[in-house]
Amino acid sequence: MKKFLLGSVALIALSTAANAADLAARYTKAPVVAPVSNWTGFYVNGGFGYGLMSTDQHSTTGGVVSSLDTRMGGRGYFGTVGLGYDYQLTPAWVVGVFGDAQWGDIRGDLIDLNNNTSGRLKNDAAYSVGARLGYLVAPNVLSYVNAGYSYGQFKGSTFTDGSTIGKTHRDGWFIGGGVENDLNLLGIKAPGWFMKTEYRVTEYDRQNSDYAGPAAGTGIAFKPYVQTVSTSLVYRFNSHVTPGTDPGTPFYTKAARSPAYNWTGFYLAGGGGYGMFSADQHTVTGGINGIDTRSGGRGYFGTVAGGYDWQINPTWVVGIFGDAQFGDIRGSLADAALGITGRLKNDTNYAAGARLGYLISPNALSYVNVGYSHAEFKGVAFNDGTSIGKSHRDGWFVGGGVENDLNLLGIHAPGWFMKTEYRVAEYDRKTSDIVDAAGVSTGTGIAFKPYVQTVQTSLVYRFNWGSPVVAKY
Repeated sequence: MKKFLLGSVALIALSTAANAADLAARYTKAPVVAPVSNWTGFYVNGGFGYGLMSTDQHSTTGGVVSSLDTRMGGRGYFGTVGLGYDYQLTPAWVVGVFGDAQWGDIRGDLIDLNNNTSGRLKNDAAYSVGARLGYLVAPNVLSYVNAGYSYGQFKGSTFTDGSTIGKTHRDGWFIGGGVENDLNLLGIKAPGWFMKTEYRVTEYDRQNSDYAGPAAGTGIAFKPYVQTVSTSLVYRFNSHVTPGTDPGTPFYTKAARSPAYNWTGFYLAGGGGYGMFSADQHTVTGGINGIDTRSGGRGYFGTVAGGYDWQINPTWVVGIFGDAQFGDIRGSLADAALGITGRLKNDTNYAAGARLGYLISPNALSYVNVGYSHAEFKGVAFNDGTSIGKSHRDGWFVGGGVENDLNLLGIHAPGWFMKTEYRVAEYDRKTSDIVDAAGVSTGTGIAFKPYVQTVQTSLVYRFNWGSPVVAKY
């Protein structure tokens, strides 16, 4: 778990640095009469997001573990509201405290291998309090990390045999980060209004829930990990100023755009990231499908890529690319009716696609991408001695990210860039025959349809880059 959280923090740091640099590069410092803080004060926020859940779980008898651990999955949307107070310590640093709530439908499954039953698991609410530390990469752009306590609520479940478990509440802790900026962008002027995008990962404690009904006397224990990405509008009660115009506010004014930068040319990239999958799966016997359940997985990967971009005008860039991911995004396949579970591993993904980017500054590109993806999943050995072979899946992906040069914080590296990218891929559903130890078909198969979501940060080398830096910050 420590590696999981440390890796997540590294991704957060790289992502927020990239986004902050993109925004900061658009500005040059305006004259400051007297540095007056407008980050100190109360704020409220509201927005929405998407969450993933990975749950390590096992059956129990008398509160004692009585089955193999199985990793189930979940996914869904939520709404969020929050409030907080920030205090600007210096012209560059901000500290704050906050509380927020999420209500939604992050839905997955639990499987009981002892009682051959399954049930739906739903994380419908989470309440969090914490603190954040932020750095003003520009006076109206805050890059921050946060951490704190979280209280998760999981609805009761009804299993396929009629057994039930009640609603559970979990204590946990979270760590995350994000970027917040005012809305004086792209011609929009809205004093007091800000926008923030935030990544957060929460680990809850493991608890055992005893059954009521047919399986009374036994139970199921599960430990959830919930990962969310959200975007919110923020209203700051003390921020009724116009950046760059109101006296005494240390904001930036926009720098003139230069047409000298040339994004046309080849590039290579390499980096790493973190991924999760959620797979909808069921058994197939004689052409009849079993009950659908949702399994899950998580892990790290490395990535290499190459591509070619064309700058079609001073603000727009189009390109084509190909990349590969090699790693260990590992979860489970399990079937309650057969009482089997086995480890499922997504070890390789290949993708080819196109991207469309907008130059938010001459040396910073914000882009979306889409294309074809091919995934490989290793064979699965089940706990009863049966197995399925390696499988290959075709699919498509959609994503986006930010790429900027490395002329940051005193680092000057012509040709070198950094990009942080989010991507989600949907693959086709296939059925794999379950064979016995001798390789003979059992007459039953297991079909699964994976969704793989990744966040990655890469170093990029552009062979044609050599333009000077225009905006200083």
